[in-house]
Amino acid sequence: MEKEKLRKIAISLIVIAMFAGAFTGNACGLGMLDKNFGDVEQGRTYTETVKVITSELDFDNHFVIEKEGVLADWLVVSPMEFDLEAGESQILIVTLTVPEDAKLGEYTGAITAAGQKTAPAPGETEGGTGVGYKVATKSRLRATVIKPGAIESVAILSVIAPKRVEPCSAAKFDVTIKNTGNIYTTASPALTISKGAETVATIPGVAMELSVDEEKTTKLYWDAQEEGTYTAVVAVTCGETTATSEPISIKVGGSPLPSVAVAAMLAAVIVILAAFVLLRQKRKG
Repeated sequence: MEKEKLRKIAISLIVIAMFAGAFTGNACGLGMLDKNFGDVEQGRTYTETVKVITSELDFDNHFVIEKEGVLADWLVVSPMEFDLEAGESQILIVTLTVPEDAKLGEYTGAITAAGQKTAPAPGETEGGTGVGYKVATKSRLRATVIKPGAIESVAILSVIAPKRVEPCSAAKFDVTIKNTGNIYTTASPALTISKGAETVATIPGVAMELSVDEEKTTKLYWDAQEEGTYTAVVAVTCGETTATSEPISIKVGGSPLPSVAVAAMLAAVIVILAAFVLLRQKRKG
């Protein structure tokens, strides 16, 4: 019994060693890159190419293309089958046809080149044995469905900003943005602060996802340091278009705004007059 156990262990170790040798010695360079079709319009057809590559350490094989994911029914791949020798490559033509009634949004899928032959173990001929393995490589695909004649644009509805801030304090900007295009879009706001002709700071904001006609408000902050008069401009970019706000003047430091001083003086005068009137009425009584 002990000899039988030792024999089985020895056979298992030999098989593992053969498999490890086959794995490290073959299929070292098989691969495909992922492909992004980008924005695709309803009812249109798009074509991309994907290359299947191998290294000289791979083995000759016959490949069959398999499709998967939501995009599978929209894809046509040519060729669907091909032979590939070690160290060679194969170009695949991938055609994507978007249904006219496809819902807007992002879709994913994949194509896999699956080898039909098993890797030959050391000392074996092509075709392999039970200790061999099959190879495959995958290209992940992505596409975003948009309307035909898509227009991507945004508008800045309002910018609420302080007219004066103290040095070494944060100035807050409330920016309301609207998607004025006809497709889902990503809007990226940014705040630019200038002093005269010099740009003092550029502060990027958080990108916002906007559906058609949707409005959102975001906050931008500027860390004001030195006293002076500055100009602030908000820009919002989506796709290849940019919306820009009117320049906003901000004063850092200095005395309060004149309107505030006038209001304070007026309030003091009213209080004094009211006291004078009350005093006269008291004396008459």
